[in-house]
Amino acid sequence: MNYAQRLMALLRPLGVYTFRSGSFSMAQLEALGAQMDAARAVLEKNGRESIVMSAQDEGLDRVQALFRYRAPVEDVPSRRAAIAALMQVTDDAFTLEALQRCLPACGAQCALEEAGEANHVRVRFPGLMGIPPEFARMRGIIEDLLPAQLGIEYVFRWCTWAETEAYGLTWGDLGKMSWDEWRTYRE
Repeated sequence: MNYAQRLMALLRPLGVYTFRSGSFSMAQLEALGAQMDAARAVLEKNGRESIVMSAQDEGLDRVQALFRYRAPVEDVPSRRAAIAALMQVTDDAFTLEALQRCLPACGAQCALEEAGEANHVRVRFPGLMGIPPEFARMRGIIEDLLPAQLGIEYVFRWCTWAETEAYGLTWGDLGKMSWDEWRTYRE
């Protein structure tokens, strides 16, 4: 039911208005109803776009503009999740769990762990061998988001001799590879 129909339903019991097509009162109600329908559509859209978990496009763009880093995802559910993760890290909420959710949301695919000593963390890159291709960008994100008093140790994974044997590589295979190809080899 649109607003013109609702207005007619409200005014009909008064018996004062004529609701014939082409009448002055009907034209007024239809014009007013159309304006109210348009206002309702704008308010519904603004309400939806103002809440991260229901926003579709403009609302997500506006919230993401508030952050220095943007998640490297484009689909709506992933953008919502990334924004939610970014919003969890605040001045007084630098927990390991919040940072674990926030860093991937900013495009730094890494894992944090406490290093065993106070104010020190290790950053690992799970599933990757060697230094990640976009390490410089990720390092900037990590060092921007982690509190300044934390010491950061970056840990990279390299292929070991035991893994080389498990892959069934021979000295002949290794002779055809560069040092870096072998260090980052993965079946």
